[in-house]
Amino acid sequence: MQKELKWNKVILEAMAVCRYANIDKLFLACEDKFCELNAPEKEMSLRLYALAFYCDKIYHHEFSKTAAFTRFADILGIARFDRAIKRLIEKEDPALIVFWTIFRLSFENTIGQKRYLTLENKMRFSILPLL
Repeated sequence: MQKELKWNKVILEAMAVCRYANIDKLFLACEDKFCELNAPEKEMSLRLYALAFYCDKIYHHEFSKTAAFTRFADILGIARFDRAIKRLIEKEDPALIVFWTIFRLSFENTIGQKRYLTLENKMRFSILPLL
């Protein structure tokens, strides 16, 4: 569990500097850090996808001009993010912490309040055993 939390920390730290960083360099730095932490490709891809989704939602204008956007453009829809959340909830995956953080920062005003609260509650209760 400790290694998964370190992988999550890579993305959470990247989110904190997104506004001021070159996004493509930020993604490369995250990948380098994941390699240092010996993260499997699947875990790295999952978390980088979450970061891409966050960048697209919060910094769309800047992000849409990057190579990272080109890499993730096909999977940045809300429906795909929602499906990823549901799979993570079922597996009680530690990556859910990153997805929940991105969900809270990106969605509150963009999807219906009832649906938002329902999904947030499911995620919150699924995360509790992971903390």
